[in-house]
Amino acid sequence: MIIRRILFALCLGVIVTSCTQHDGFIGPIFGKWQLTEMWEDGVMTPHDSIYYNFQTSLIMLQVVHRQGISNATDQYTGSYVHENDTLKFSVVEPSWYITSLPSVLKLKPMGEENINVFRVEKLNSSKMILTRGENERFVFRKF
Repeated sequence: MIIRRILFALCLGVIVTSCTQHDGFIGPIFGKWQLTEMWEDGVMTPHDSIYYNFQTSLIMLQVVHRQGISNATDQYTGSYVHENDTLKFSVVEPSWYITSLPSVLKLKPMGEENINVFRVEKLNSSKMILTRGENERFVFRKF
């Protein structure tokens, strides 16, 4: 009985640690974030259909289009770098059929040469605030 429990705990430990590709600390930016507010020139626009997904060095942007009872989602991917209080990313996929991003995202066009740079004003386990310049602010919640 005790041996079974020990073997079970050992197997469970191996399974959990084998699923991790990181050194244990991924950082607070890792995961899925929902844009809730976009501020421009002091005017706030609420949002609920834009998501930023951060993995090791990849970013995926999702724009959900509500169509009655069903939803359609556009996805755009690229790479990002988060250092200190700066977030930089460019969106490069799916470049084979799309050349520009939806204007609602307020981002530079697709391509490695078009790097979006944000200052990370706040980042914790539940809230992220990005700013760009003096008059743009993007507020996210962890999703």
